Amino acid sequence: MSNERHRLVVGVDFGTTYSGLAYIHTTEPDYKNIEVIDSWPGRGNTNHAKVPTEISYSESGATWGYDIPPNEIRHGFFKLLLDVNAAATQYDNPQLATSNPQSMESSYAKIPLPAGKTAAETTTDYLKLLYTHLMKTLQQRFIRTLYNTPIQFVLTTPAIWSHEAQNATFQAAKDAGFTSRAGDTLTMVSEPEAAASYCLKEIYHERLNSDSPLEPGERIVICDAGGGTVDLITYTIEKVSPRLSLHEAVVGSGGKCGSVAVDRAFLSLLESRIGRGFRGWPARKTAPQSSLMRSFDTAKKEFGTTTRTDLWRIPVGNVRDDLKNGIEDGELRLTVADMKGLFDPIVKQVISLVEQQVRDSNKLDSSNKVSTIFLVGGFSESAYLYKEVQAWVKRQSYHIRVINPNFSWSAVVRGAVFYGVEGIVHTRKLKQHYGIKLGTEFKPDVHDEGDSYIDPFDDIKYTRDNVNWLARKGDDASNEKVISIPCVKSFRPDDKRVVELTLVGCKFDNPPPNLKHWKVNTLGKVICDMSMMPPSAFQIRWSGINSQIAATRASYTVDIKVGSADLELDLMYAGKSYGKATIEY
Repeated sequence: MSNERHRLVVGVDFGTTYSGLAYIHTTEPDYKNIEVIDSWPGRGNTNHAKVPTEISYSESGATWGYDIPPNEIRHGFFKLLLDVNAAATQYDNPQLATSNPQSMESSYAKIPLPAGKTAAETTTDYLKLLYTHLMKTLQQRFIRTLYNTPIQFVLTTPAIWSHEAQNATFQAAKDAGFTSRAGDTLTMVSEPEAAASYCLKEIYHERLNSDSPLEPGERIVICDAGGGTVDLITYTIEKVSPRLSLHEAVVGSGGKCGSVAVDRAFLSLLESRIGRGFRGWPARKTAPQSSLMRSFDTAKKEFGTTTRTDLWRIPVGNVRDDLKNGIEDGELRLTVADMKGLFDPIVKQVISLVEQQVRDSNKLDSSNKVSTIFLVGGFSESAYLYKEVQAWVKRQSYHIRVINPNFSWSAVVRGAVFYGVEGIVHTRKLKQHYGIKLGTEFKPDVHDEGDSYIDPFDDIKYTRDNVNWLARKGDDASNEKVISIPCVKSFRPDDKRVVELTLVGCKFDNPPPNLKHWKVNTLGKVICDMSMMPPSAFQIRWSGINSQIAATRASYTVDIKVGSADLELDLMYAGKSYGKATIEY
């Protein structure tokens, strides 16, 4: 076998609070052979499936993850700032709902960026350190062959993110060095789809020889509860053999209501108990990897288990005793009621998201075909969340199993690898309407005179701000399915043969026909160069005098493919591509 046919597939799970890396060589593509990197720079760096998504800058350069010295200023949560334009949802937690640091009132709730850096630059710096560590690890593992082996990187992204934020993440990864070697590629997958790829493969093998094998028609809800975001998607099992195949059953949903919101609520509580003195604490004392937050993290994991039911003691340092507020001997004492107060608002939001998915699925048919809810992601390791979701299922009298799979924390990064080897999701639901700005014939009683123009080819008056909606929210979009838009564009003799295509979206149920309507978002402008197209693509209009060319008109189609987490556009004429266009936001 030639080396050309084999590659390394590397999953890159860039998370709000933690990030992970995993890989597989395609000579051994079984999902059980996926290797998760668990050794990181810094002290106590082994046996951690993930590394903190934190970076610190000093005169000697940038440090990251577990390698940041205890007294250095750390920057985290910058991933949330990549999606400042995301539409808010009813499921967002107020602690995380805004990504604008200026609008967050209390000091601990801000997401401060490093001086002089944007969120995208900070992300690039962090991903550069992640990439360097990855390549060093792979070099040790594949000493002789790495140089000749192409790598397919699969980067995960929240399903609820806008295309703009997905594009910003993709660009940051490229700038960080992913694909800097010739032959390496970078694709994106939504986090719940990656998790589905892994969980379904695991349950498929587990039930292969059991009395209850997976059956076509069965529906599975994936709830990916991470640090900053919670994403849900429901899949229907299409076929089990010869290969497992799924399609998205209903439009996915999500919100900014991850476990970081529990941490924020804890710091809020701490401030109310300690009082004004708390405001003078240095940022490093409440940073995610501080001893305070590590103690709270242990309490979070224990809460809801049967082993602990009484009190959690969180060391808060040199703070005056205040028994009324639960502070004694330098410790904050948290009761079960305190813990419930911190968890319940966020857990309720997660459950209402699960409820919405099950309800939407049952609208398709009333046979309650949702058989399983998978809880994955960092927050899914909370015993309390797991118990509460189970209790909700019981109250609804649904026959649904709630599964917290092995490796739930690394399910997304393992699934990203598996997606690169053998994607099992073939059809997805569009989360919004897609359309393009199109000129249509002007109607005086309908259109605005200010939007009108005369087309040089046919001298007809057109209006420029109409939208042609090409694909509807909830429509199926498959890897193979292409949305084709027939287009024409007129040029005067001196015009450059360039067309600017404006791609728009609308997340509301009934999209308006006008581009200027507040419900319509511009997703991006695509610049297409038409000078390479053959003469047969152009009609010519001659002027009567001296038979000069008065105008030309090009006919072409623009093909759109909606992937798991990206948009591809292709300028086509007579079955041939004249350049894949990328969206410029």
